[in-house]
Formats: sequence, C-alpha cells, structure tokens
Amino acid sequence: MCDLNQNIKTFASRIQITWKCNNGHTGEWESCPNTRGMAENNLLSAAATLFTGATYTDIADWAGLLNLQLPQKSAFYTIQSSYLIPVISEAYKKQESIIKARLICQTLDGESVHVCGDGRSDSPGHSCKYTTYSFMDDSTNQIVVFDLIQVTQAKKSVAMEPIGFKKGLDKLLDEGINVKVVTTDRHPSIRKMMREDYPDIAHQFDPWHVAKGIKKKLVMASNRKHCKDLAPWVRSVSNHMWWSCSSSKGDEKELLRRWTSILHHICDVHRWEENGIEYKCYHADLSSDEQRKKKWLPQDSPAYKALYEVVLNTRLLKDLEQMALFKHTGQLEVFHNALLKYCPKRLHFEYQSMQPRTMLAIMDHNENHDSPRKPEETSGLPRHNIVYQKQSKQWIARPIYTKTTQNFRDDLMEDVVKRRLDPSIKYKDSSSRIQVPCLAANIGLHPKPSKEDVIEGHTSRFKT
Repeated sequence: MCDLNQNIKTFASRIQITWKCNNGHTGEWESCPNTRGMAENNLLSAAATLFTGATYTDIADWAGLLNLQLPQKSAFYTIQSSYLIPVISEAYKKQESIIKARLICQTLDGESVHVCGDGRSDSPGHSCKYTTYSFMDDSTNQIVVFDLIQVTQAKKSVAMEPIGFKKGLDKLLDEGINVKVVTTDRHPSIRKMMREDYPDIAHQFDPWHVAKGIKKKLVMASNRKHCKDLAPWVRSVSNHMWWSCSSSKGDEKELLRRWTSILHHICDVHRWEENGIEYKCYHADLSSDEQRKKKWLPQDSPAYKALYEVVLNTRLLKDLEQMALFKHTGQLEVFHNALLKYCPKRLHFEYQSMQPRTMLAIMDHNENHDSPRKPEETSGLPRHNIVYQKQSKQWIARPIYTKTTQNFRDDLMEDVVKRRLDPSIKYKDSSSRIQVPCLAANIGLHPKPSKEDVIEGHTSRFKT
C-alpha cells in the first residue's frame, strides 16, 4: 500500500484533485467536465438559477448553508449576460413567431382575432418603475405579445399602461393580424385611445372588474346606519352582474334588461310589466318557505334607494353596452400571478433582467395555459379540496389541477451549453443580447449629486 500526496484546487463549483503516490503514479480528477474552458457546473448552476426564477442571492445563501461551491457573483452575471439572456431571447422569439404565424393564418382564412390586454405594475400605480403590458389570445389563452415600459418613457407612472397598450396593439396590427375585439378594464386613457385611434375594433370591458367595483360600492352603502339590510344582498347583486353578462349572448338591450331586473327581484316582485310587455325572473318559482327566509327590501327603504343608485348609475349603464360579448381578462390575472415567480414585486431588477424574466414567465404560462383538472383516481371525477374562505365565511370546493410542466427549461439548458461550445461567441460578448430601448441612466428627475453632498445632508430619525 502506498501513500498519496494530494493537491486540491477549487474553481468556483469545480473541484480539481491531482495526486501522486510514492511509487511515482500520478492522476487527476475533476468534479465536472470543462465546456470550452469553463467548468460546466458554473454554467449550469447559473442557468438553473435564472431559469427557475430564483436570484443569485437566494441560491448563494442556500448553497452556503450546505457548503456548496458556486460561481462568484461577478461571474454569475457575466454568464447571465453572455449566455443565458441571449438563449432566453431566442427561445421566446421562436415561440412568439409560432403563435403569431397561427394568428396570421387565422386572419388569411377570414377569421377575426379576439385579444384581451392588461397591465401589471411592479408597485402601486403612482410609484411604479416598470409596467408590463400583455396581450392574450382569447381562443387559446396564450400570451401573444408584451411590452415592458419604464417610468422614464412616460410623463408619470399612471401613463405607463396606455403606452404599453398602444405599443402592443400596434405590433399585432402591423403584423397583419385581424384584431376585431379587444378586452380591457375600464382605464379612461385606453377607452379614449380605442375610441379615437381604433374605431374599427370593438372594445369590451371585463365584467369581473365591473362586478368588483359594484360590490365595493354596495359594501360601502351597507355600512351606513340605515342601509344595513342591503348587506345580505351584496354578493347576490355582484353575481347577478356576472350572470347578466354571461347569459345575454351579445344582446346589449337584453343585458341591460337583465341587469336592471334585480330592482324587481329584490322587492319580491318576480313578474312585472314594461312598455306593455310582461317580464319575469329567470329563476324557478320560490317556495313559501324560501320567500319567508329572504330578507326582501321595501321600495321606500334607504337600502333599496342605495341599491337603486348603484344599479342605475348612468356611467355603468353606458358601459354595459361594451360587456355584452362576455369577454374577460381572468386568464391574464393567472399569468400575472405566475409572473410573480420570475419578477417578484419585492425585488428590484434592471431593465435588462426584467425583460428575460418576463419572457420566462410567458413561456411557462404558454406551456401550461390549458392545465386540466386532475381526475379522481377511482371515480374519474374532478378532484377538489374543501377549504374555508375567510371573506365569505363559508366552506367552498376548490378544484385541484394537474402539476405544471416546464419542459422549455430543459431545452434552454441544452441551448446554453451549445452556445458556450460555439467558438464564435466570446465570453462577455454583447453582440446578441436583448436590445433595449434608449432609456435614461436612472429615473431621477434631477441630476445626480455628489456622494459627499448626499451623505452630508443625510439625517436619521434615530439620532438624537
């Protein structure tokens, strides 16, 4: 048996051991292969960090507790800019081109395209730095296009959403896509823009946002001293708005009639006459026991008058005309929830990082946009969890969905290695990075002062 002399070296996440025994035998072992001179673990660990939506700080803290070696922070960001971001951009453009090609073919076949749009800010509207505005295809729930707007591109934060809306819609129209219906919330600037700049496109409002606003007004009204009898009806009126939009089948007059019928029903009047025509509620006849349990509102009560003002609000009745097609942005809200994984609001990212992270979220969503319910193992019926909802103070059934897939990540990992193996692409190469618009160096409204002046003028509330 011979003694070994070992020499251990670490290169970030790679360990290299060279040994020599007393008999003159030598050898070498490395923990991972080289990828054109770079430790493959360095490349893949950086890629896995970004592609899963994590940050270097989080992964470095996790690795430190386990005494695992990672690339240094500077190396991580160099790998990110040289290899990871270009790979993300290329993969996103491929997916985007496939979706747009399908919509163009749909246009050539004479079919119209319906999209919905919504913006997501990284903080409340009056103080946000970034707004991501996305358009989704109604027929497939896939994100078609997005624009990332920085506050320096607008006069103020609240003006960022209309800018993103216009840029995204113009992109679709310039591609030759026959957009005939656009659904948004009731943003005043977007309403005006659609009316003046896109008169040939039907503009629809999301009923969920409207129902949410109605519910808020009714809750405020029910908190008044003499309107407490309205409280048990708040949820029913909100649901009635949703039902009216979903059942009117595009008929604006029918939608208006169904919505205002709540003023009869809530007084225990289920048959009435308007303009010589008799109408009735669509629900089945109520039993005497059901009628007794309902807390009907008299027409001369303050609660009914408060409801009357909300239901027959002039602006609301006018907006109902743009809700008859029953288009909504619910799936965009689902995407915005997924976007939090890659672009959490509590963290700040530079524009060059926000763009690829948003692209990752879109590729993730588009791969899982139609996740079906997971069936029961025995009966084959959809599975549900029974959970207690704090807001409604009731137990509700919540469907269980199949786990999402992220197969696109595997392709990205392979593409990163291929890019590194390409001898024409140099380390710290910037030729194929994501092109960003000409943005100001910072969002400050005034020139940057010297550090000494800022430090001298700094005061702390903790100092006496």
